[in-house]
Amino acid sequence: MSRQRRESRKGFLERLQIPPDLSRKDCILTLCGSGELYVENYRCILEYLETEIRLLTRNGTLLITGMGLTISSYTGEEMYITGKIQKISLS
Repeated sequence: MSRQRRESRKGFLERLQIPPDLSRKDCILTLCGSGELYVENYRCILEYLETEIRLLTRNGTLLITGMGLTISSYTGEEMYITGKIQKISLS
């Protein structure tokens, strides 16, 4: 994409007042204590174990480690994870 086109798109999105994380489809994490995690804008589930869940995002691989991890619900873009969450990392 040309520089002029990128700048035009950026200006258009700013005029619409669309938050940058939504316009770029960045992965959004909402952590509630150590037992609930809400993930938005992931691409796919790479690995799902009771001790770790690995997700592909636009920015890399998201690794959630803990104990008794469960994907309580998910759609193509959103996921709700429960259990004892000990660590979240992006690589």
